[in-house]
Amino acid sequence: MSSLSISAQHTSGTLDSKKVKVINTLDPICKMKTSMSLSDTAFYKNKIYGFCSKSCKTEFKKNPVKYSK
Repeated sequence: MSSLSISAQHTSGTLDSKKVKVINTLDPICKMKTSMSLSDTAFYKNKIYGFCSKSCKTEFKKNPVKYSK
């Protein structure tokens, strides 16, 4: 059983990275700085991961173990 869940999904642009605290400074998929382009998040193993796009989050959800290291 996976502990992956959606913590936020936004369609109106980027999230305010000062209000949303994620554990990663780079998107685990494309390596963009999350502080500059945070648009979505996922909750995995009690941590919030930030992503620059929905497509990066979708890729992360396919194999979170690989990308959460």
